[in-house]
Amino acid sequence: MNISKLVLKYIEGYQDTEPIFIEDMKKYIIEKGGKQNNVYVILNRLKMKGIMKSAYRGIYYKPGRCVFGETGLDYTRLIELKYLKDREGNIKGYITGAKLFNWIGFTTLVPNVTEIVTNECKYYKKYDEKLRTYIIKPKIQITNENHQYLQFLDILENKDNIHIEIDNENQILCHIIKECNLDFKKIIKYAKETNNKKALEKLLLLEK
Repeated sequence: MNISKLVLKYIEGYQDTEPIFIEDMKKYIIEKGGKQNNVYVILNRLKMKGIMKSAYRGIYYKPGRCVFGETGLDYTRLIELKYLKDREGNIKGYITGAKLFNWIGFTTLVPNVTEIVTNECKYYKKYDEKLRTYIIKPKIQITNENHQYLQFLDILENKDNIHIEIDNENQILCHIIKECNLDFKKIIKYAKETNNKKALEKLLLLEK
């Protein structure tokens, strides 16, 4: 089995600037009956030819071209794949903190650092300096079914920690519940499951 051809075929399936994870590539090669021994050697050759580049440990990409020259790795896509959801669309994390409050209109503050609660974080909190991102360990496993509920509970829990610049915050919270089709009983269920007492107190006020 020609490993070089397998590597080339694998990267052909990716668009320019799209993150290519070395571990995924190795799995592909093994599935095709190849051995992963020379993968790094092959990738280094492709890097020397300018076909591939690496801007992050274990992650490669094909550089793109635009009128201003070469375009680099898509870091937004990298953050998404590393911490938010896999290539099949399975959710493993969500945005929280000041960036989330900016998105929902609670504040005009645009933070320099992104906070993400993710299953990929095995400890309480870790800073990814390269991506300027804090990753936070979830209180329970994040799934496709519960991520919006957990994200909503984070909003309630952090309301007193982030300056809110509006007066109709409860109206916006009710709008989020409606737009995301959240079940109020499930919100309470997950609040209890995560032992989120602060969110439970806010929910009682919201229900009134």
